[in-house]
Amino acid sequence: QTSNAENLPPQTLRLLCREVSLLSADPPDGIKVFPNDEDVTDVQVAIEGPEGTPYAGGLFRMKLVLGKDFPAAPPKGFFLTKIFHPNVGPSGEICVNVLKRDWRAELGLRHVLL
Repeated sequence: QTSNAENLPPQTLRLLCREVSLLSADPPDGIKVFPNDEDVTDVQVAIEGPEGTPYAGGLFRMKLVLGKDFPAAPPKGFFLTKIFHPNVGPSGEICVNVLKRDWRAELGLRHVLL
């Protein structure tokens, strides 16, 4: 897989680098962000299963892939850990409205992870 970074305008790359470094420094509770220094458009995370759910105690890896139209177009989300959930397809693709019709550029990656 090749990097999408070369397809992004400089101001989008700056915004993305800032957002990823803020997420790394101050991630949402239960989420750890692993920035890819080689490709800022490939954001990997680990999410702790929320208490009080069947996922409690689990650690779920996922990644966000940002295309050349980001932030106008939403990122694509994929679980790398096998998970059974109504909003996750057989290949790990995440199917939620915030990554489809409800996406707005100002939402940002933190909103997606939450």
